[in-house]
Amino acid sequence: MGKVLIVNNQTYSAKKKVYDAKKGVDKVDDAQKGIDKEDDAEKDVDCRPINKYEEDKKVKELIKTLKGLGFTVLGDEEQKNKTKEEFIDLLKNVAAREDLKDDYCFICIVLSYGQDGVITCYDETHSPKDPTADMQLPVSELQGCLKGDKCKKLLLKPKIFMLQFEKVECGSKEGGQPGRQGRQAPSVKIPREADFLIYTSERDQSITTWNEGLKKYVLEPEQPLEIQTLLTRMNGLYWEYYMNEEQMRMDTPCVTSLLTREAYLKK
Repeated sequence: MGKVLIVNNQTYSAKKKVYDAKKGVDKVDDAQKGIDKEDDAEKDVDCRPINKYEEDKKVKELIKTLKGLGFTVLGDEEQKNKTKEEFIDLLKNVAAREDLKDDYCFICIVLSYGQDGVITCYDETHSPKDPTADMQLPVSELQGCLKGDKCKKLLLKPKIFMLQFEKVECGSKEGGQPGRQGRQAPSVKIPREADFLIYTSERDQSITTWNEGLKKYVLEPEQPLEIQTLLTRMNGLYWEYYMNEEQMRMDTPCVTSLLTREAYLKK
């Protein structure tokens, strides 16, 4: 069927720098953070508000489903905590592959902080609450790596980006619960070239609905759903998880498509 790249920006580092007068350089100050040296593996971390064990388990289940559909997951697992430069290099490596000519499509799955079509990438010295320009990666920049002039083997083939974004919450001045405010639908820019599709959602159950939707509407039935209908059904699964939460206001996941033909994720 095709290749799948999964990038999970799950843990962000936020090391605190202080000025070292003797050396005239910045250094990381562990003492000011009150971090136990014995807990070195977990220090300086700023994680998305998820259960990492549960999310890793969900990603493995999704990989299993994708493989059942005939897809090849690059690296055979998710790629964790990528900087902007590393993320772009991953897409450039995809574009340079020689084994894409027989593929039907390409899928890029991203779990990360982000909003409005921009991924907040990993940085070892900055928190996502105060991101630098070098942490901000427009999805359009990734898609540019796969345009026809850069990747002829994917020309006229569906290139699908599935994004689960978590918005950085800074609390509510009105005393409400964070994460319960209404959100504007993402404004996503895509290259002026056909055969790209972006599916964006903003809650941590997205990966669950993707997996369930692929199994229920693509893997199991003899005749799978076309991708636009599939994503509509996934929206229904998505809403089922949140419709009973009190005072919840949630935008439906956004689909931005420039596909020029029907696409099916099953042979």
